Amino acid sequence: MDEPERSRKKLNPPEDERIARILLVDDVRRLIDLMRHYLKRTSCRVLTARNAAEALRTCHSERPDVVFLDASIPGMDGLDACRAMKTDPALRAIPVVMVTLREKKEECLQAGCDDVLAKPVSQEDFLAKVRRFVALRERTESRIPVSLRVEFKAPGGAYTAHTKDLSPHGLFLKTSRPFSRGTRLEMTIHLARGRPAMTLKGEVRRVVESAPGGQFLPGIGVRLLDLSPALERQIEEFIRERSGT
Repeated sequence: MDEPERSRKKLNPPEDERIARILLVDDVRRLIDLMRHYLKRTSCRVLTARNAAEALRTCHSERPDVVFLDASIPGMDGLDACRAMKTDPALRAIPVVMVTLREKKEECLQAGCDDVLAKPVSQEDFLAKVRRFVALRERTESRIPVSLRVEFKAPGGAYTAHTKDLSPHGLFLKTSRPFSRGTRLEMTIHLARGRPAMTLKGEVRRVVESAPGGQFLPGIGVRLLDLSPALERQIEEFIRERSGT
């Protein structure tokens, strides 16, 4: 495969591998955390911004698939930020959902937004607006945040990293090394509380690269391969124990 084709594949990954990017813009941390919580059972990348200037910079650098923009953020308010996006040729195609009181719906639509989400925000209404613009993949398996030491081999060397989370069929490894999608790994995962280490095989399915000023932890999402029923049960038991279920 030549370099231009590799570049095109990196910029335009297959649709079934692409993870939706959702930008949440609000100066109230509690509201951002609430919307993040509503997305916890989905596979998506959540971006956040606390003001209009930060939101516009993020839109230029990350090109989110949809923006949820609070209408009353301080400084340049959400209405002006929406107008700025819709008059910018590089950003105008990004869907903008204004988050506001019901009585301000018409004012937001006149500012050029694509939809309006009324406060107070409910999970049902929020996810319905998200799904209008992006396809969300639901997680049907248990996944827990956990830091476990992992020794692994990949083409080019042997490495050590720690997990960010773990499920019966995959994990996220915190690492800034430039692994590419499709890289095969041989891993030894050291479980806590006296459990024996597990030797597993995996394949890199997702790459989060390090970026100056980036909000996201660099690392790789790994799908487990050739998992025996005994190892799958071992992982599930560990997750149940750690999650208290």
